[in-house]
Amino acid sequence: MDPEELGRMLRSGEVTEDQITCVVQDDFSLPADCDDPAAFVRSYRDRLIVLKQAHLRFEFLARAYGQSNLEFERYYRDLYDDIIAHRNIWFDVIFSADNSVNPVHAERTTGILGTLCTILRQRGDLEGCMEIMPTYMAVLERYQQMTDGCGRPSQVECCEGLTYKANLIRINCGVQLPDQKMAVRAFRDAIAYEKKLKALGQYDVDSMPDFDGVMEVFFHHKRYEEVPDDDIFKALTFFGEGRDPAPAGELRVCGYCESREDMFGDHKKCSRCHEQPYCSKECQAQDWPCHKQLCGSKNNTNLSSASLLEITKILVKNHTITVEQRTGRPLSACQKDAAKAALVKHLKKMFTGEFKHFNSPCTASDAASDPAFCAALADLFAQQPGYEKVWGKLRVGYKEEMERQLSIEKRSHSALNIDEDTIRDVCTNVARTLIIRIGAMMGTADILNGARRDKLLNDLVTLVKNFALKHPEYNSHRGLQNMVNNDEFKALMVDTVTSAMEIDVE
Repeated sequence: MDPEELGRMLRSGEVTEDQITCVVQDDFSLPADCDDPAAFVRSYRDRLIVLKQAHLRFEFLARAYGQSNLEFERYYRDLYDDIIAHRNIWFDVIFSADNSVNPVHAERTTGILGTLCTILRQRGDLEGCMEIMPTYMAVLERYQQMTDGCGRPSQVECCEGLTYKANLIRINCGVQLPDQKMAVRAFRDAIAYEKKLKALGQYDVDSMPDFDGVMEVFFHHKRYEEVPDDDIFKALTFFGEGRDPAPAGELRVCGYCESREDMFGDHKKCSRCHEQPYCSKECQAQDWPCHKQLCGSKNNTNLSSASLLEITKILVKNHTITVEQRTGRPLSACQKDAAKAALVKHLKKMFTGEFKHFNSPCTASDAASDPAFCAALADLFAQQPGYEKVWGKLRVGYKEEMERQLSIEKRSHSALNIDEDTIRDVCTNVARTLIIRIGAMMGTADILNGARRDKLLNDLVTLVKNFALKHPEYNSHRGLQNMVNNDEFKALMVDTVTSAMEIDVE
């Protein structure tokens, strides 16, 4: 069946995953020493059903749903667990080179286990990734043995591609653990494959990381066999630190009760927007009054639905704390849910109306220090059941009191309106860009020295803080984005960089 048609049927509910069955053919020979043929056949079929269920999702359903393979992590884990529990039949029969069908089984298993390793690594579960790695590499090695001398160009090409992907995983794991021997060995194997593809004119620049080209920036040549392992690992570590894990690698949290799933895909997403995950139908129903304000195309702001929902939760939590501290009584879940639904609806109007200057990811956080914005929130909570008495009193003169406090802070010139983490994140990105450019100009890997790098980052953070305090127009998240365009700041940054990196400027 065409993947797009199956995807349409799955999304519409015409069929479910459980209604899709896997057919297993008996394509094997009984071992000579088999004492119970019937039990052997049952076990063999059970093993292949586990593989086919995983491969169905890996190769077919992922495309049909238009979603990532991450959705089916549990099936990939089931395959790994089954290989561990029944290792003899997997390696002695299913991955045996005696059967012409078996290379297909080994190929599919290698791809699935590699994807599972990637999921765990991106999530930061290196221990789980390295637990699977030996089995992953053992299956790949068996596939390589089946491919060696097979005379089928398509199988050779597939095997080389899977080996390259395995090397990419080992490079990343080696950098994160750290394990220099594993990372550098995998790097040298990956480079050889990239050079081979480039020589044949088959290199795909859009889907491959191009370690060959990236490393040339530092070493000014491609004779990597002449570069010591220590320098190779320094460069790999530097580039690895700048690569963020894929967001989808993180386990999802229920949109209502905020419970975290045990494995990716356990929490199911809303069938309308395919974005918000829930641990159960009950939680989805409880959250619907709030979620319907953002479901699908309902979010008309420039903020992501996740960001808008996070802002809503924080504001409800803070206003709830104020009420409970003053009354000494907890608010009910129904009262907080009602306030959350009302607030997310009101925030959409605020960000697209009177307060549209906060309607962007860069400036939304500045709204919390705006007296008029906070006063509007106080007015809203003064109308919510359970909140009305406390906030009905606090809203009176709320804006004026905030303006007075801000005036005192500005006169003291000691209040920084940008949080430390944001400043450090911005400076980290600036430092990385500068180090790459300086390293390329100097043609050396020594610029990757950790002490120099840390000094540059800390000096940049100090520079940004002092500049923001000296120039109030830059003392906000929006101002931080514009700071790099200021000529005075540029001159100070040059001085900071040359000093931290010990560069002589003639």
